[in-house]
Amino acid sequence: MTVVIDIKHLNKTFGNHEVLKDVNFQVRKGEVVTLIGASGSGKSTLLRCINLLETPTGGEIIFNGENILTEGYNKEKYRTHLGMVFQQFNLFNNLDVLGNCIVGQVKVLKRSKEEAINNAMKYLTIVGMDRYKNARPRQLSGGQKQRVAIARALAMDPDVMLFDEPTSALDPEMVGEVLKVMRDLAKAGNTMLIVTHEMEFAKEVSDRVVFMDKGVIVEEGPPEQVLVNPIHERTKEFLRRTLNK
Repeated sequence: MTVVIDIKHLNKTFGNHEVLKDVNFQVRKGEVVTLIGASGSGKSTLLRCINLLETPTGGEIIFNGENILTEGYNKEKYRTHLGMVFQQFNLFNNLDVLGNCIVGQVKVLKRSKEEAINNAMKYLTIVGMDRYKNARPRQLSGGQKQRVAIARALAMDPDVMLFDEPTSALDPEMVGEVLKVMRDLAKAGNTMLIVTHEMEFAKEVSDRVVFMDKGVIVEEGPPEQVLVNPIHERTKEFLRRTLNK
């Protein structure tokens, strides 16, 4: 499978605090990779470095064969290839659902309004939010907002979808509706990199699970290995705590 993102020797330091230490891993086209680990292990920082919300301190991020951290690389163009779904939805409160899903297409991708609307409606239908196209974010539940956020990201037709704990801000009864959308995206062959605490979901949808602890990748492999028969004691301890075994 084609390697879409190749992380090499990535480091990130905030002041004297080293958050990422020599991180190396790849995401291949059509693959679903989940990042797991305790809070503060570096998962979200890694995601934010990949989409350049944070600037790495060192290392390389190779996207389609090019290092995006080299001087002069078109970082804005690179960002259009990534869809990002945050914990807190980040919808524009002054726009309705449809407006949220077309604004980036028109402003960034320079699509015509008609094309943007058609594309937005396609993805709003996929996530089950098409009938709410005229609603404002304040009229929606947390689960509905997150589904709109996913549709908005998909409408940009990204090469890779990044999810940063997309269910952590949701009430328990709303988690399922968002995970269902993500399961469907995985089945449809979307390339996805997901930070999550939902272990059953990770086991079900992942091609590969990456366990991080204290800024390093401790263990990675198929879900049945990492989540069911982990090799490293740190992974076992994390899973014992998480699954209350």
